[in-house]
Parts: sequence; C-alpha cells; structure tokens
Amino acid sequence: MNFKSIYSFIVCSLFFMLTACSDAENEKDLVDLFTTASQDLIAIQFIDGTTEDIISIDTFFDYSIEGLKSNGVDVIPISDNIEWSLSDGATSTIDQNGRLSTGSVAETITVNAKFGILITSFSVFVSAAKFDKVIELNSTTVAINLCQSQSINPIGSYIDDDGSEEIRPVDNTTINTITWLIRNQEDDTASQRAFIKTENSQAELQALETGNVIIQARATSLNSGAVVTSDDFNQTLDHNLNSLKLCLKSNTGLNTCTLNNTEVIKDNTISLMTVANYQASNGSNFDQDVSALSKWGTDDTDIATIALSADRQQLNITGNTANSTVAISVACGNVEQTVQNSDIEEGVVLTEPVTCANGNINCLDATADVGITENIQTDLDSLTVTVNNATLTDGTALIIPGQQPITIILVVTANFSDNTTEDVTADSDVTYNNQTTTVIDQVAGTPGTYTVLAAGQAEVEMTFQGITFTAIFVIPN
Repeated sequence: MNFKSIYSFIVCSLFFMLTACSDAENEKDLVDLFTTASQDLIAIQFIDGTTEDIISIDTFFDYSIEGLKSNGVDVIPISDNIEWSLSDGATSTIDQNGRLSTGSVAETITVNAKFGILITSFSVFVSAAKFDKVIELNSTTVAINLCQSQSINPIGSYIDDDGSEEIRPVDNTTINTITWLIRNQEDDTASQRAFIKTENSQAELQALETGNVIIQARATSLNSGAVVTSDDFNQTLDHNLNSLKLCLKSNTGLNTCTLNNTEVIKDNTISLMTVANYQASNGSNFDQDVSALSKWGTDDTDIATIALSADRQQLNITGNTANSTVAISVACGNVEQTVQNSDIEEGVVLTEPVTCANGNINCLDATADVGITENIQTDLDSLTVTVNNATLTDGTALIIPGQQPITIILVVTANFSDNTTEDVTADSDVTYNNQTTTVIDQVAGTPGTYTVLAAGQAEVEMTFQGITFTAIFVIPN
C-alpha cells in the first residue's frame, strides 16, 4: 500500500469517527483534520536552516516549517494556520508567526508546531554564554560574482561563565551591532569592491567589483566589554559576467528582453532594470536582474530625472522635457567615474554618464536612449460593459442565458479617442447605481459584482468621466 492510500484510509477513518461526535473538542479536531487534508500532507518538519538548537538569552529566532505531501516526496512551505507553542514552564515565548523570543535565563525548551492534526517538535537550548567575537564570515565558502549579492550568517565565539566556549551563528541581536571593514588585499587600502549591508537581522554581502578583499567584523564583546575586531577573512569576488543589457522592468523574459525605441510621456515615469548574463560553474549561462548593484548614469538631468526605487530593484526615469532624448547608462564593475563611499550603500546614481575605461576587462556597461514625448490628453469616447461575459447594449435589456446565476459580474471598459482601452471596473471614479435592490445586491468591496436575490429585471447605471451606461439584464427563474 502506498503513502497516498494509507493517508486516504487514515483521513476517512478519522472523518467518520469525528462526525459521530458533536462536542466542541471533536469539532475542533474535525477542523484540524480538514486543514491537513486540504493540503494533502502526511507530515510536517522544520525547514533546514531554521533549526538553530542553541540560542542566546534576550534575543529572538524565527522558525518555519514545511509539509511532506502524500506521495512521500514533494514538500511545500507552510506559513498559515500553524499553532506554535513551547514546553511547559518556559520563560521564553513564541508568537504565532514562529518567532521565538528568549528569556533572560538559560533553559532547555521544546518548540512545537502544529498544523491540522500534524505535529513536529524541536529541542532548543537557551544559552547564557556571552558573545565575544566573530570567528568566521560564513559557515560555508562564499562564492559570489560581480554585481551579485549573497546572504551570510557569520559564526561567533560565545563564552560561558565557566570559561567554556560555544561556536555558533551570531544571534539576531548581535548581528545588527557589527561594523564591517573591507580592504583590498593587494595594498591593504579601504575597498569599494564590496559592501556588507545588514537589514532585518540579515547580513548581505554585495559584490560591486572584482578582486580579492579582506573582510573584518568589529563589534562590542559582551564577554569582555571591549570592542573586538575579528581576524582577516579573505574573500574573492569573481567575474563570470558575460554581458550586460537594459530592459523595461515590466519585461518578464530576462533572456529575450530588449530596450528599443523606448519612450516616456512628459511628467510620467518608466522603470528600467539591468540584466546580467553569467557563466555558471558547470559552464552553462544564466540571466539575472542585477539592478540593485548596478551603477547608473544619465547624460542630461534636465531632460529626465533618474532615481533608484526605495528597494533598489529598478531605476525610475521621469520625463522633464518633451520632444527630447536622454541617454541612460549602466555599468557593473570598476567604472571610470568617481563614486562616493556614501553612494555604495544607497545605490550609485550619477548625474553624468557611467562608463568603463577602454581595455578594462573588469567592467561592463550598456547604454539606451529614452525619448520624452508630449503629454497628449486623450478623451473618453464610450464605455463597453459586459455582464457575465456577455456584451450589453446601453439601455437595452439582455436575458441572461441558462439557469439563474448566483453572482452577476459587470466589467466596465473605457474606450479612449487614441484607440486605447482600459478596464476601469475597480476605478474609484466609476460610480454604480443599482436601481433594483430586490433583484441583485452589490458585494461590498468588489465593484461590479452583485449577488442574485431573485428572478426579474435588473438595472445598474455606471458613470465614468461624465459618460453614463445603463446596464439592463433579466435574471431567469
């Protein structure tokens, strides 16, 4: 008998036993059973990498789980409907997002996760050992290419009151206090080749140029009270970058996207991304969006203003001067232009073109022209309305075919003078006036959607930018 057959047998047996009862406890068990069955799971487990078994006092750690499907092979992450708990007597606490907040005393606790009828547990030691210093950049070798980033989990030395040492990942409280120092290996000077950014208790190594660097971690030792600087961590920032190109951020195919004859209407904004093609270690090639770590430039800030988005995932270009063209440039690597240290963290956006020097093999660049056009006002010509996918005629009744529907869905399309159309059903400027509230009732928060109450003729008036369309349709018995 395979996994799925066994699972189905268990589910059916439990279902019949539980439906024979009616008390509150068994009703909850029935809900739990359906929660599990709806995901077709036979087991749950903690996800690798979220199973830290030694955690410092007065900090936090986020646990997460995944489920094993009934085929015994596939796993899926689980984020909702998890009941988290700790063993009795714990001074630490855990919230329903799986965040463990440790108390101020050492203790051994059990973290429990329950999803439906499935339960998994994990033993954790809350340690009073104090952070002393960072002893490794990461538990595994970091391989990173030009214009790429990678999360790192520094390893720290923790000293207990008896002088014993614990070696484990730096806890979430301490990691936010680390200052990272980066120098060039060849001349021991401060380096712009890489940067380590710590956000939301996660450190990320960003490679901005190629070369060999020395990385050090500086933080206050909770063991001695002194500021301690780690030993040197030697890191190579590889190249492996084949080519660079610019694309619209709206493009989904990184390997096929191009940027040709791109225009932006004056006072409007378009967004670009940098697509890098890399060679993998197995010899194959792959494309990656590297907008966040690219260096951007423009040849004229009067024609168009450029700025990285808040998350650095795209370059926003706002047109300022109509009937003009602006050249947008991008580069990865050691560019010709001077870059301030403050720009490294926030993202390099220059008010001049960004380029690579002739013969500089550790730098790639790309350029694209963007035209700024007049903001031509288009007028609304008419509205097109459909009801349950059938096209209506303004003011003319349409009998809805078939059986009486449960829901009526109106879709409103605006037709403009430049031959463009837009679905404006959910636009806040569209007003709906239901003339027949005994036949249909609007669903709250869902414009254009109505619940059928009875058979009969329904009438809804829709107005958008001064044009009114009267939808009339007949609900059958």
